[in-house]
Amino acid sequence: MRFDEVSNYLLQVDGKVTFNGHTHKEFVPQKTAAYVSQYDLHTGQLTVRETLNFAAHVQGVGSQYEILEEVARREKEAGIRPEQDMDTYMKAVALPGSNGSLAVEHTLKMLGLEVCADILVGDEMSRGISGGQKKRLTTGEMTVGPMRVLFMDEISTGLDSSTTYQIVKDMG
Repeated sequence: MRFDEVSNYLLQVDGKVTFNGHTHKEFVPQKTAAYVSQYDLHTGQLTVRETLNFAAHVQGVGSQYEILEEVARREKEAGIRPEQDMDTYMKAVALPGSNGSLAVEHTLKMLGLEVCADILVGDEMSRGISGGQKKRLTTGEMTVGPMRVLFMDEISTGLDSSTTYQIVKDMG
């Protein structure tokens, strides 16, 4: 076999990409995946809780009740019984008027940020939370939303190994 024959053979790609059995035309990828940056870019004048509340609001947490009703109807038709704890959590987060507060409180606890929840994030001009806490807040801004796939860019930079392990374990 000649080199050009080998290179042509290697460049051929075949197949399809699906997410939970659905092609990209059957769901909205922008509402399914999120990118967690390695850079901690925050508004220093907000508290940690306010930052997560804003992130939850922007991502649509708390405004999904109609979608949840449709999912429940389809599950009932298909005879699917969801896991009770997860079902309760999803219904509580999606309730009208909840504004994502349950999701925010869960994220604060999961990332160990409840101790600094009411402290200003801070910036170059004002003292705020520590660098490790800012790194966890960056992760929390994306995990507080309804995203199912996270692309995380160097989330462990500045964190000790046990904290990194706990974050990854809690996301599983």
